[in-house]
Amino acid sequence: MSTTEDTSAIDEKKTEDTGTEPDFKGFASNYLSSIIFTIGIVVFIIGGLGLYTTKVAQANILPDNIELAPYTIIDRVVKDIPIDINVMRPTFWSENKDTFSQKAIFDSQKYLDSFQNSFLCYLKQKADPKDGANAALFFSRVYDNLVAKNLLVINKIFFYLSYLPESIIMFLYGLFGIFIWIGLYFFNMCISIFYHFVNIPELFRETNEDKNKWESDDNISYLRFSKFLLFCFIWIPVGLFSTFVMPIFFTMYGLFSPLFATYTIKGTKKSYGVYDFIKDTFAYKKLFFFILATISLVSNGSTYLGSNAIIGILIAVVFAYYMGLYSNEIPETGLNGFTSGIKQNMKQATLIPLDKTTLVEICKHIAIDDTTMEGIIKNGTFRKIISTDTGGSIINNDIPTITEPITEPIINNDIPTITEPIINNDIPTITEPIINNDISGPTISKEQSNQYIKYPEQQQQEQQQEQSGGKIRKPLKTKKYNFRLV
Repeated sequence: MSTTEDTSAIDEKKTEDTGTEPDFKGFASNYLSSIIFTIGIVVFIIGGLGLYTTKVAQANILPDNIELAPYTIIDRVVKDIPIDINVMRPTFWSENKDTFSQKAIFDSQKYLDSFQNSFLCYLKQKADPKDGANAALFFSRVYDNLVAKNLLVINKIFFYLSYLPESIIMFLYGLFGIFIWIGLYFFNMCISIFYHFVNIPELFRETNEDKNKWESDDNISYLRFSKFLLFCFIWIPVGLFSTFVMPIFFTMYGLFSPLFATYTIKGTKKSYGVYDFIKDTFAYKKLFFFILATISLVSNGSTYLGSNAIIGILIAVVFAYYMGLYSNEIPETGLNGFTSGIKQNMKQATLIPLDKTTLVEICKHIAIDDTTMEGIIKNGTFRKIISTDTGGSIINNDIPTITEPITEPIINNDIPTITEPIINNDIPTITEPIINNDISGPTISKEQSNQYIKYPEQQQQEQQQEQSGGKIRKPLKTKKYNFRLV
């Protein structure tokens, strides 16, 4: 009996020493999933989006001031600076002076003007005092503040993240960015409650007698029966719904807004976006990719292949290192916009201090009885905005929009109107035969009236056909069109 127990104990000891059999199928599936999902999607795509947002934050193009455009008509002008992107280091521990990068210039004015098609401008348009829509006025004020505060927080968080190396930013944001999203949501919930409450007076604001502007803040009264009934039975339920539902939307809005920014590489004119940035991240961060792939290889190898396989994996890694797989191919200076060296101290683009005479009407201005704003408009100058609908064409705000159909011809007095036909003796005019009994001269016969004036090339061609015995094709009749120069 004791002999059998001793034999079983010896067998169990041998099993512990030899370990379990290698699971090649589990190793292959888990290693591939870590390459595709963890490294490819989480770190390089999601982390790349976070890295792109840090570059936008450095450019300081997000409109985060409620007192400037697009929330008001006072322009927001940024002093654009080159931003280091696609930073490449010869080795993982190289210094900044040995590093190469591309210099990106973000178009701050184009990004600011792109808000002309946003829902913020739609609400401002609906808040026109002629319509007397208090709801549009209320939500315009609330959502303006929510967007501005969201972009302010995004600007601050991601600018401070930009102090870290690019690879670390990708890794941290890809794996832990969800905590930023959750924190941003709770922040939106708090400011949503606050701004929905403090802007309640907008629901009681009246227009003036001419209905061309809203009354001033001092004249707002809550003792208005019809508006009080609307507030109790309609605006309170709608406001509560907006207060607790819209923070989800504005959280996503704040995270996605920086991704619509575009940039150009210094020395070039081609425009790039976030899609190009992600593609370049895969191309210029190969060293980082191989490092993460190696860590995953060692981890999955030890888990599914056993400790004995680690020795073979380490030998393969050393071999790959000497083959050059763990080194970056540094581009030449000037090639694809790459330059040597990056900024030693991180800094953010600054706003150009302007007085309140540089104006822009990205969104329609809500007219309120405010003498200060009326003075700003009177003394200010509106700049042109870049239209996103027409691919970057310029729209002048001073030109009125024509809504009525044009029935009368537009004549420019600087250009004389031509009423008489212009006849050039060198080029014959092709028209229908003109028969006018009042015109003095020989009478035009029927045969002559059917003859068309011919160009010299046609006459020469017909002479050649007559000499060769060919038939002359009858000329095609043409319609007469009246051209008028206006």
